[in-house]
Amino acid sequence: MASKLRPSPILEVERKFHRLAVPTLSRSGGLPAFKSLRSCPPKKIHDVYFDRDDILYNTGTWLRRRNGAWEAKIQKGGDLTNSRFEELTDPRKIAACIHRITGKDMGEDRDFGLAKMAEFTTMRETWVADGEFHIVRDRMDFGHEVGEVELQVEAGIATESEKRKIMAQMDEKIENFMNKYAWAFTPGRPVGKLVAYFEAKKRTPAGGNPSGSMAAVD
Repeated sequence: MASKLRPSPILEVERKFHRLAVPTLSRSGGLPAFKSLRSCPPKKIHDVYFDRDDILYNTGTWLRRRNGAWEAKIQKGGDLTNSRFEELTDPRKIAACIHRITGKDMGEDRDFGLAKMAEFTTMRETWVADGEFHIVRDRMDFGHEVGEVELQVEAGIATESEKRKIMAQMDEKIENFMNKYAWAFTPGRPVGKLVAYFEAKKRTPAGGNPSGSMAAVD
């Protein structure tokens, strides 16, 4: 019997924006008009984030269970607005990643030896512009709103050097896209959802620097 194919790691590059400059996106909502625009069905997302003593946060790695499915993201560069990640969804690869960082060899049934640090629900609207750019507007149940423009590609067997090159090209494409359609995005400092969550809860990570990798997550 053929073995089940494991999900390939995903390279993800995103740029956050403060909020949309229009009530909703339409193909001809500004000049220049989008070449194409497709609206996706809205989603309700329930996220639970895990860490222990900020050990993942301090290494630029974070873990969540989104609608019951595990996702780990390893930051590969960028800052709180312009972020680059490798994403893992295979629990075995996630367990190996967490083991390398924490030394804990535990599976998903024990939350990889980590503890819950945040939990909230997001209402997400998504549009696909010009055939490949995902424009997202997230509204969280604790009153925060933030958006992002995102590109994703499968990493396959790319080397670390190749991954960095690919993500730099993806980032440049997003920057050019947002500059071209600047009418759609409100200027201003975007605040990541985890930073906003901790501000709402009057808590910051133990490291005391919420502008780092935690600020960049989606």
